[in-house]
Amino acid sequence: MSIESVIEEQLEAMNIEKIEYLFDMANSNGSIFEDVDPGELIHSLIRGEPIFNLNDILGVICNHFMQEITGSIILGIQIVAICIILGLLKNFSTSFSEDTVSNLGIIVCSCCVMVLCLKSFIEIYKICSNSVETMTVTMQALLPILVPLLITMGSFTSGSVLNPFIVTAITIFNSILQRVIMPAIYLSCVFILVNSLSDRDYVKKLALFIRGFAVAVMGLSVTLFSGLTAMQGMVTKTADGMLAKTAKYSADNFVPIVGGFAADSIDLILSCATIIKNGVGIFGLIIILTLLIIPMIKILAVAIVFKITAIVTEPIANKTISDCLNEIGNTVITLAVILFLGAVMFLIFLAIIIGIGEGKIWR
Repeated sequence: MSIESVIEEQLEAMNIEKIEYLFDMANSNGSIFEDVDPGELIHSLIRGEPIFNLNDILGVICNHFMQEITGSIILGIQIVAICIILGLLKNFSTSFSEDTVSNLGIIVCSCCVMVLCLKSFIEIYKICSNSVETMTVTMQALLPILVPLLITMGSFTSGSVLNPFIVTAITIFNSILQRVIMPAIYLSCVFILVNSLSDRDYVKKLALFIRGFAVAVMGLSVTLFSGLTAMQGMVTKTADGMLAKTAKYSADNFVPIVGGFAADSIDLILSCATIIKNGVGIFGLIIILTLLIIPMIKILAVAIVFKITAIVTEPIANKTISDCLNEIGNTVITLAVILFLGAVMFLIFLAIIIGIGEGKIWR
């Protein structure tokens, strides 16, 4: 019996349609990686073929980034146009001493800038929130596939301990992110926009404090959950190695006549399980990376436009508007950082699961 035939039988017995659906959903807003499925990816691993072309991926990323920059320029042009009107109103008020009418116009223009910024930020906020939610669902769909494969390979301790541990970590992390961190970033943006309506800084320091608090909680959560999972994985990996070597020795030495054949058959089956585990895990990594890269491109493009617009409007509008645009750009970058840290934590979880059982069980 060949390795490929054993893998085909095991793949047919597995339910991987959900992660294939998640991959299609991740590519709905743009594709970075070529269209692949777990079966093709596993066969590529067996044959030693490259999974994807790095140059093609970099080219696609650059094209997506330029498209997002081009689309976001419209927002920058609208804000600059309003700031030009605002600057003209300020000059008219100085020349003709019509302070009341001019001040009213300045307030209206400031409100228009605020609405445009808030509308763009809400769009970015939803993209970031949906990406994190889809990452969470992806991990929840991958664990029921990867953990049984770990147990099949002989990693009984890892499978029984890491599954509830990682599920709990993902659930708690998603709750903290969606109910504490993301709302704090949103509240920070609202305070920054409200502060832009006045020449004095009433709530700017509060907005910056809330934003810094959200980043600190995010960093602490990722460090805590990733560190605990890594340590748990190392402990269970050692225990599984001892158990598997004992089983290998027993099958090879205490079963008469067919003991060596049985041990070799077990080696074949478990090698196939390892390949499938790695293939499914890498497929999960591709989904997570897709959910990270596509939104990051859009978020960074919008942040760059906000930053450039702040530079352009500084000489033609009041300093408050320019500072507001600059801080909104910083807040959008903060969303990108939060999305990146969340993806890193999920990637660490998958890397730990993929790393269990590599090169140590049946030697």
